[in-house]
Amino acid sequence: MTPVVSYARISVDGRKDEHGVQDQHAVNRETAARHGWTVVHEFTDNDKSAAKAHVVRDAFEAMVRALRAGRLDDGTPVRGVVVVADDRLARRPGDYERFVEAFTKRDGLVFADSKQTKNLYSEDTESMGLFGVVISKMEVRKMQRRMRRSHRARAESGTPVGGARPFGWQDDRVTLNPVEAPLVRQAARDFIAGRSLHSIVREWQRNDLKTPRGNKWQSVTLKAVLSAPRLCGWRRLDGEIVRDGEGNPVVGKWEPILTPEEWLAVQAIIDARKGGLVHNDGSVVRLVSPQERERQYLLSGILRCGRPTSEGGICNKPLRVTRRQEIEYHSYSCSSKAAGGCGGISRRGDVVDFFISELVMKKMEEATFFESADGSEWTGEEELETAVQQLDELTRRWRTKEISAELYFRVAPELEATMARLRADRAKRAASAEVRQARALLGMEEIRRRWYLPEEDGGLPLSSKRAHITDALHAVIVHPRGGGRAPFNPDLLEPIWRE
Repeated sequence: MTPVVSYARISVDGRKDEHGVQDQHAVNRETAARHGWTVVHEFTDNDKSAAKAHVVRDAFEAMVRALRAGRLDDGTPVRGVVVVADDRLARRPGDYERFVEAFTKRDGLVFADSKQTKNLYSEDTESMGLFGVVISKMEVRKMQRRMRRSHRARAESGTPVGGARPFGWQDDRVTLNPVEAPLVRQAARDFIAGRSLHSIVREWQRNDLKTPRGNKWQSVTLKAVLSAPRLCGWRRLDGEIVRDGEGNPVVGKWEPILTPEEWLAVQAIIDARKGGLVHNDGSVVRLVSPQERERQYLLSGILRCGRPTSEGGICNKPLRVTRRQEIEYHSYSCSSKAAGGCGGISRRGDVVDFFISELVMKKMEEATFFESADGSEWTGEEELETAVQQLDELTRRWRTKEISAELYFRVAPELEATMARLRADRAKRAASAEVRQARALLGMEEIRRRWYLPEEDGGLPLSSKRAHITDALHAVIVHPRGGGRAPFNPDLLEPIWRE
């Protein structure tokens, strides 16, 4: 009995049960038996495309190594390969050539598909196989182009796409889910107002809320939901918002959860946090803002050491949090000299938290916090309209051959860049206004009522309270209180208010 291996592959396994590849192996075993061969090993690449260059087919690579060696890892001889069809084996010429090269390294190997045996040592057979792979690749490219055109046409018509049900909508992908949609809307508004994704996810987990696939919510999952322009009725394709001929976003045929202004506000916050923090060489790309860090204590990173230095300044090191098991409250302390601090400042945390909280809420009640926001209108509308008109006219003249392609493609990118800059500036201004509105909607009476409640009892999340504090204060300088165990003195806390 000639020892052969069976290879099976399927591009998409929707049910995730490997039924497709197992069916192929069954056919391969029948083929091998028909020719008097025996299958000694099955190589399986389930749910993997053979047409995409970035997809690594581990089983295919292992089979090529086994053919080159003439045996499996356990020493079992390999004298041939059985597949259902050539397109299961390879859809890219390079993969097929590597397979044939490994196969023909030794004489006498056998090959068969479900219909017939093939002599891969024949140049004509090899050429026909390679030609078949090229034709298969062309068909894949043709299918991909048709799919892209279909996606573009559906996007421009505002038709919902297929796939898993988006959280917040019913199975028809058009009608809002009466339970989920309000949760998404509130999550977006809380995020705009300064609440962290982690805090929102913790609340959803406590309420045993699941994703449409039945999975546990994670911060990255919620971020993906809030990043989707579908929330406000728009559609993104190839990384760009789909727009009509006049440059306006195409509005989909589904019910939106957010207003465009609300979604732009969410996107502005997410975009501001994009990018790696550190290059491979260790250089800093972007510092993490206090709003991005998930803090466990109210004033972490806000309190700074005010102990005088010998040079006439102050230590200014951010105070760190310390806790002892035998003490119920936490402390804010300057780190030791070995860690870059002075080790000369320490305060009882719960007392400082209460005093700064009351100070900030009093400031908010005086309305100076909200009145400092810039409420002026955006002034770039006319410039944007002019750029759009210029590009339309330039495009018309190029299509009617009044100007050369060289001139068009030299000038058009400049106008497109101007339009992108102005639209981004308009979105940023709208986002800022939305942030101010979201934070102002929660009245001071409600803020004060919820400030000291536990989060599970309806209290403000820590990240939301920190957002209010950091919007009101740059920092708080903690000055030394002298020797001994002096009582708490609020005059030694110096708030640095924002203008």
